[in-house]
Amino acid sequence: MKHLYFVSNNLVSKTNVIYPKKTSFKKARIQTMLSKKGEESALSLLKMKVLEEVEVVYTSEYFGAMNTGKYLAEEKRLELVIDERLNERLVGELGNNEFRYLKGMQEHDFNFKLPNGESINDVQKRMEDFLLDTLISPEKNILIVTHNIALLSLLAKYCNKGYNLYDRLILDYHDEVVFDGTFHEIDLIEFIYDEDKCVGFRRIL
Repeated sequence: MKHLYFVSNNLVSKTNVIYPKKTSFKKARIQTMLSKKGEESALSLLKMKVLEEVEVVYTSEYFGAMNTGKYLAEEKRLELVIDERLNERLVGELGNNEFRYLKGMQEHDFNFKLPNGESINDVQKRMEDFLLDTLISPEKNILIVTHNIALLSLLAKYCNKGYNLYDRLILDYHDEVVFDGTFHEIDLIEFIYDEDKCVGFRRIL
């Protein structure tokens, strides 16, 4: 059995950072730092019993993800492996639309994407590619630090899709709600695999 612990730390800094004029939106998102509370949440992972046997830490190339995984990696003297397949969804060109337009469209159509952006299914495909490599690795307990939509895309592969009274996406697994239309300050979900087959998962945070 393999135990994969997927984390999304959503407590990023709201500091008004001034980037060089040529900095792209993508690069600015990658360089967004954790807030003080986000750093505290990252440190709290050290105290979690379920993560005591972790053997390797994977993160996206986002600063917030690396700073979430670094404490456990340092404490246990583990490798911190950066993999861009764990990055957040590429937004693309919003044009005159607000960000909530993209969110609403993609929650109802997993193939929808903006020009130069990614759909939920696009993100799911690269997350699955990452999983294929992870499942043949020798480690049995793995911490994987990723992001909201990337994690949602993977959950969507196994869950039933529905909508709440506010028309927000809900994902449930065996009648237990795994995603309730909102993201938490920090999400931690354990996936359990027997060889290359997912045999269950549960929300820890």
